[in-house]
Amino acid sequence: MSEKPTHKSSARLLLPIVKREPEKTKVTASLPQDVHADLLAYQRAYQEMNGAEVSLDFIIEQVLLQHMKRDKAFQAWKTTAPKAASQT
Repeated sequence: MSEKPTHKSSARLLLPIVKREPEKTKVTASLPQDVHADLLAYQRAYQEMNGAEVSLDFIIEQVLLQHMKRDKAFQAWKTTAPKAASQT
């Protein structure tokens, strides 16, 4: 019987456990190699800690969502800024 790696029970990643990913819009971005390497490491950590695989797209999406939710200045601007014509 193989043993699973042991992690502290209090060690938790900030990303939620995936239930179902919503429909996506494709965005192309270039990242520094060290950021890409960290994303791959985060993907492995997520799989080990949660027993579920997620895409790099999902990780990037969640990191961006968390950052924007925590940015008080952006949230204040978002509530008062006129909507862009392309948004529905």
